[in-house]
Amino acid sequence: MDWVLEHLQIIILIAVAVAAVLQRLRGARGQPGAEPPAPADQDEAERTRRIQEEIRRRILERRGLAPAPPPPPAEADPAFPAAPPMLEEVRPFVVPPPVLIPLAPAMAADAAEAERQRQLQERLREVEQAAAAARAPAAALTAAAPEPAPAGGLLGLLRRPAGIRQAVVLREILDAPPGLRPPGTPGQGIWTRM
Repeated sequence: MDWVLEHLQIIILIAVAVAAVLQRLRGARGQPGAEPPAPADQDEAERTRRIQEEIRRRILERRGLAPAPPPPPAEADPAFPAAPPMLEEVRPFVVPPPVLIPLAPAMAADAAEAERQRQLQERLREVEQAAAAARAPAAALTAAAPEPAPAGGLLGLLRRPAGIRQAVVLREILDAPPGLRPPGTPGQGIWTRM
C-alpha cells in the first residue's frame, strides 16, 4: 500500500494512457468501414482526390517503390526565353581507386629512421658533453682574472666628446630596441627628446 501512495503520479499517468487507448479502440469499432464525410461540392472533391494521389505518389517515391513520373509539361512563359541547347554531352567523372602502399615496408623504413635519429641524438649528446668539458677550464680561467679597469676610469672616458659618442652608440646597440622599451624609461631615446 505504501508503494501505491509513493508512486501515485505514475499510476495516474498509466490510467490516463490506458483510457485514451480504450477510447480510440471504441471509436474505431463503432464505425467499421466508415468513410470520411463527402465534400460539399464536386470541385472540392476533385481537388481533395488529386492531393491524396499526390501524397501517395510521393510516399511511394520516397520508399523507392514507384519510379518518379516526368514532371508535367510546363507552359512556355514569354517573359523567360528557352534555355540554350547543351554544347557538349555531360559524362560522369570516374575517380581511380587510391593506390594502397603495403604497411610492412613503410613500418620497416619508419623503424630504421627512428633508430638513425636515436643514434644521432646520442652522438649530439656526446659532442655537447665534450664541448662543455672543453669550455669548463677556459671559463674558470676567465672568471678568476680581474677585469682591466679603463685607463682613465669611466669618468675619464665620458669627459671626451668621442667617448660620449661611443657610449651613446653602444647603449643604442646593446639596449632593447626603442619600440620595445616601456614608456618613461630613462634613456628611452636620446634622439626623441630633441
